[in-house]
Amino acid sequence: MYRNRILSTAIALAIVLTLALPALADGSSAVAWLKSQQNADGGFGTPESTVGATADVLLAVAATGDTAMDWNQGENTPYSYLEANAESIVGTGDMGKVVLALVASGTNPRNLGVVDLINKLEGSLGSDGQYGTSGMINDQAYAMIALGSAKRPVPNEAVSYLLDRQIADGTWSWNGDTTAGTGDNNTAAMAVLALIAAGVPADNEQIQKTLAHFAGQQNEDGGFPYIKPSAYGTDSDSNSTAVVMWAILAAGQDPAGSAWKYEGQDGHSALDKLRAFQNDSGAYRWQDAFPDDNFMSTVQAAIAQELKALPFAWMDVGDVGITAIEAPAGEPETLPQTGANLWIAAIAMLSGGAALVGLGLLQNRWSKHP
Repeated sequence: MYRNRILSTAIALAIVLTLALPALADGSSAVAWLKSQQNADGGFGTPESTVGATADVLLAVAATGDTAMDWNQGENTPYSYLEANAESIVGTGDMGKVVLALVASGTNPRNLGVVDLINKLEGSLGSDGQYGTSGMINDQAYAMIALGSAKRPVPNEAVSYLLDRQIADGTWSWNGDTTAGTGDNNTAAMAVLALIAAGVPADNEQIQKTLAHFAGQQNEDGGFPYIKPSAYGTDSDSNSTAVVMWAILAAGQDPAGSAWKYEGQDGHSALDKLRAFQNDSGAYRWQDAFPDDNFMSTVQAAIAQELKALPFAWMDVGDVGITAIEAPAGEPETLPQTGANLWIAAIAMLSGGAALVGLGLLQNRWSKHP
């Protein structure tokens, strides 16, 4: 009876430790789905490849620790597609995305074919502090984030241009309109990322106002909507949840921690809801009411599910040439708070394995000495 009690305890311990592991979104299946979306020209996009969508995929895959640079369709790869279209990249948002993607993939954005994207991006700065002329906040944000990833200075006038367009509630609108009620969570998140990448501290009053706004926007399921109130619905969606998580992470907070669980420790976190958006295919859906695989949802969620924010890789491009990717000065050498779940998982796996090994040893011993 004593032997049976020990065996039962060991089996129960192994099962409990295994079940205690958190349910994780499957980054590898998201990567596999993205690979299946590659076009014959090596790029990505529907119905035709675009430099922005191709850069999105490179970024998403790099966030998982993999690379899509050499994914091959015949002799065409994402890099060869970008290189062939380098001279046609004119929008600052696309330029910023491609710079980010190349840096994250270990490739110098100064040498995309014959194009120096850093010079091109820096040369787009107007006297008003705007990169380009579109007036789109996302274009300004991607330019600033990209220059931050390339360790290039972002001028004060560019920072001021973005700060000056914050709405009183802490948001930004997609087109830079500062009228009350025109802002949205997605654009606000990108603005926070841009400001922090440009060197604005996370405790800046305007950044803190945006974070406080996000706290009031979180839904009961842990996710975030495009904005609420809204005449178009306020259900959580994977895009908004992912980019708000980026902003939370960039500000040094944990979107899986108690501070970002709806109504406290026992509620659902933003990370919980993001994981729940993943379909069996590996792709992410936009909203639960729209269950189809969604490309943009997948590339954004793939980064957030890794608890990373833009930029997550850096390269000192200098004036010419290429240097190795390195973390920015002051990057902590220890695991961040969000790495705690990985340690818990590792300990549980080791403990569970130990329990099973112990069970095997007991069975072996008792088979010889019943």
